[in-house]
Amino acid sequence: MPLLVFLLALLLVVVPGHRAQAHEIPATVVVRTFVKPDGARVRLLVRVPLESMRDVSFPTRGAGLLDVARAEPTLRDAAQLWIADGLRLRVGDRALGAPQVVAVRAALPSDRAFDAYDSALRAVQTLPMPVMTDIPVGQVLLDVLLDVPTNGVIVGDDADLVLEPKWAHLGVRTTTVVTLLLRSGAERVITFDGDPGEVRLDPRWWHAAWRFVLTGMGHMFSGIDHLLFVLCLVLPIRAMRPLVGVVTAFTIAHSITLVASALGFAPTALWFPPLVEVLIAGSIVYLALENIVGARVPHRWMIAFAFGLVHGFGFSTALREQLQFAGSHLLTSLAAFNVGVELAQLAVLAVAVPALRWLFARAVPERMGVIIASAFITHEAWHWLLERAATLRTYRFMPPVLDALFLADVLRGAMGVLVVVGVAWGISGVMRRLSGARAASTTVTGLMLLCAAAMVAPRTTAAQAPKSTTQGVYTPAQAIKGKSVFNGACLGCHTTASHMGPAFELRWFGRPLSELYGYLSNLMPKSAPGTLTEDEYVWVTAYILKLNGMPAGKVELTAEPNWLKAVRIDAGPSNAPSPLEDGWEVRRFRLVPQF
Repeated sequence: MPLLVFLLALLLVVVPGHRAQAHEIPATVVVRTFVKPDGARVRLLVRVPLESMRDVSFPTRGAGLLDVARAEPTLRDAAQLWIADGLRLRVGDRALGAPQVVAVRAALPSDRAFDAYDSALRAVQTLPMPVMTDIPVGQVLLDVLLDVPTNGVIVGDDADLVLEPKWAHLGVRTTTVVTLLLRSGAERVITFDGDPGEVRLDPRWWHAAWRFVLTGMGHMFSGIDHLLFVLCLVLPIRAMRPLVGVVTAFTIAHSITLVASALGFAPTALWFPPLVEVLIAGSIVYLALENIVGARVPHRWMIAFAFGLVHGFGFSTALREQLQFAGSHLLTSLAAFNVGVELAQLAVLAVAVPALRWLFARAVPERMGVIIASAFITHEAWHWLLERAATLRTYRFMPPVLDALFLADVLRGAMGVLVVVGVAWGISGVMRRLSGARAASTTVTGLMLLCAAAMVAPRTTAAQAPKSTTQGVYTPAQAIKGKSVFNGACLGCHTTASHMGPAFELRWFGRPLSELYGYLSNLMPKSAPGTLTEDEYVWVTAYILKLNGMPAGKVELTAEPNWLKAVRIDAGPSNAPSPLEDGWEVRRFRLVPQF
């Protein structure tokens, strides 16, 4: 008997059993959503891959093909479990009712119904998939129509509509593209990854301000390079007055370039963000080495001001993708983001300065402690510098062409330098009093001017006479083809906020069209950059111009470099300037209806 038990146990160990097939979590899931307030209800259309809905046994026939004839009850259950139950809406502080599944529809991957709200609504209500369609379950798309009762709240265009989706569990990386449609015909597109918490589709100014204060603080605390730079600045400073001078100079400088970049007064070439990252690492190396050899504390405010210009551009990179959540409160959001950065900076200093004083008073001599800390920082920052420089070398630098447009950019850059120098001169007296300096260092002043000039350097332009996108540089047929390519190859991987709305006009207005085309052809689609054909990139460029209110014409858009360089991206008729907050005037984007 013991021998029989032993043989049976050995058999169970040696002989492989049947492996149950687990439902794998998809690596990438794109959820496309239309949200339309409609008085006594809010209507939503959602499209999601069926493969993301795990633990649901969909009816099949043959070799794993969806049995369309028997699928609707299961599709409704899946839509309720994975979509409706993970969605909450409210208006202000009043919660709306639970989303109700009105209709579902299985769709092919090639189905283009979700290119627009009207076609998506018509398809999910009246165009079911033919029952004899042969398609594997893992390739099916699920279209869902949801109605959200408003519980007596009238939801109009001015409603504070808040969306709280919890769909991150659909995939390893879940990207949601939400299109808000208003009765006026305007649209607003917001893209986010994972579960973003509460998303205000049309935020009030105080909501936008609070969000961007937190964003600024989060970026400062998560950016170890910015924190090390601030630490290097204050490491050799013990007195309060020089400390205040250094921190103030850094704050003023990065505020200038942060606002300038957000408003579009900064280079937008592809190589510019990597260049900024290299300069940030270089600024840390420079400060750390200066601390080792002996920092000149009275003149340190100049170093803080010069490198603060660079760090401001670094902050703006983190801000750019968040501007889609600002609504119409651009200036408020910019100010709030900067306030968040300053609050985080003050919090770091409030901890670091007393800790350094205690450490140098009781644990290690001050000079030795500064050298040791700076040596470790230099080692880390030097590796960052090498890595970022290697990345920068992969970009192509196009030399400027001497023409009228280039001269205009030179004058614009010179004005920017004069503004920066004027600000530095204006605060120099106060800073010298705080720092105890009698005269400015010629070498450091030169470094400050060099950094300022580099940051507002003129942009590359074309040799031909400038044209404008307001003159019709693409045809309607090209835009239609571009829409199809964008929705099929790019949407979800690239945030739409960087291609339309305030973020587009801030980044691209006034720039040569060649830079937009170069950005698209080098970086789209994100999962496989450069894999589209030349014609497809031309069509996508035309579609993005169409989205931003620039009219079509009879001339076909071309990829010829000199022609693209000669065309300037300008505001269309629907992008006319309009007053915003605090008496400022900036160009404001008005979305045009989908064609």
